[in-house]
Amino acid sequence: MRSKLLWPLLAALLFFGCEKRIYRHKYAEPSRPITCLKLQSDNLLTKSLLQDRYRFTDDCPFRLKTTSHFVSTCTSAKAKALGSDFDGFLRFELYERDRLLYRGQIDFKGCLSEGVVSRLFDLLRKENDL
Repeated sequence: MRSKLLWPLLAALLFFGCEKRIYRHKYAEPSRPITCLKLQSDNLLTKSLLQDRYRFTDDCPFRLKTTSHFVSTCTSAKAKALGSDFDGFLRFELYERDRLLYRGQIDFKGCLSEGVVSRLFDLLRKENDL
């Protein structure tokens, strides 16, 4: 009887455990409406995918900073034993001059994809009226 209840519970945990959660926080309101964005990105893939979605300009007080991290190896014995929940993360930070307005981050499995970038950027636009 217990095993009949245990299998659906485990299946549900596996299914819901694979969902990509977005962590976000709004720190401050902009001093004026956001009508432009300057892009600061060291990752060429992220930069290219964002430039396909938005027209960035160099002369703007609002800056979108991207940070990418890819887990390639892990020497932690605990991480090796338990495995990793993600292969990397992508973080977007929205600044007005040097003041942080908003931060959003998504963890992902596999390779960084257009879907991951789009999902995070669409949420940033929605929550900041871009």
